[in-house]
Amino acid sequence: MLPSRMKPPTSTLPHSADQFGPQRDFWWNRDFLDLMAKRWRLREASSLADIGCGLCHWSRLLYGYLRAPARFAGVDREARWVAEAPQLFRNAFPDASPDLLSFQQGDATRLPWPDDNFEVVTCQTVLMHLPRPLEALREMLRILRPGGLLLCVEPNNFWNNLPFTSLTAEEPVEAIVRQFEFWLRCHRGRIAAGRGDHSIGDLLPGYFAQLGLVEIDVHLSDRPAAMFPHYNTPAQKALLDEEQKWKDSPAGPWDPEDLRRLLLLGGGSEEFFTKAIAEMRERFNRQQHALANGSFHAGYGSVSYLVSGRKL
Repeated sequence: MLPSRMKPPTSTLPHSADQFGPQRDFWWNRDFLDLMAKRWRLREASSLADIGCGLCHWSRLLYGYLRAPARFAGVDREARWVAEAPQLFRNAFPDASPDLLSFQQGDATRLPWPDDNFEVVTCQTVLMHLPRPLEALREMLRILRPGGLLLCVEPNNFWNNLPFTSLTAEEPVEAIVRQFEFWLRCHRGRIAAGRGDHSIGDLLPGYFAQLGLVEIDVHLSDRPAAMFPHYNTPAQKALLDEEQKWKDSPAGPWDPEDLRRLLLLGGGSEEFFTKAIAEMRERFNRQQHALANGSFHAGYGSVSYLVSGRKL
């Protein structure tokens, strides 16, 4: 999605279904991952567990760096992803022995494996959705072998909802400040509702230290979602296809009632919500018009942390 908006919850679809479109394939630069794989010494490992694996977009990228033959295990709370992920994984690694690949439905805070079982344990954009992320981190550490690598990729989506674009200079300062307050109150309301912390990436290094990991290292993804005319790169086309779905949806790009609940829980008022959501709709319409006439552009950098550490 274009980073200026938060996707609405979809009660009829599995968790994160709206994030598993073609745009997901453009989250990472391959040469960046080559560099990170060297820094993480992935060639020394031959077992990997992906917690909240979804369709294994992340672990399919990592698995090829491991020392073959490598064992892989994925767990997700959604039965649909557990059913669909194996074929995608086998398509990516046709030479991998089926005996080395396993997929299970489960809970990140109650993982279905014994202690000291994997050399690498990872997750991507999972902790941000959990009301008690430290419980999941402790479980990941439990199944990690001594000396093994814990690797978590999590964002600061609060900042990712506040991009500066080619349209920002036209907006009144007061409207920009209201946008900031709107997302901050929604962010705090989400935490208060027990729906996770979408800025948990900022806290992960401290959590790793609190849990006793060593060799803690922190990096930022180098992949922005830049938009500029003529919007014809594969990544841009995937983003705009996703954008079109929300443009054509009667509900638009947000679930206003859900955002209203979060904002009120975060200390906002009905009057503030009414004004801010009207400005957001107007901003969205201006952006769509600018995209249509080829005048919109934005760097759309995001804050996405890669935090790693080793178990003593």
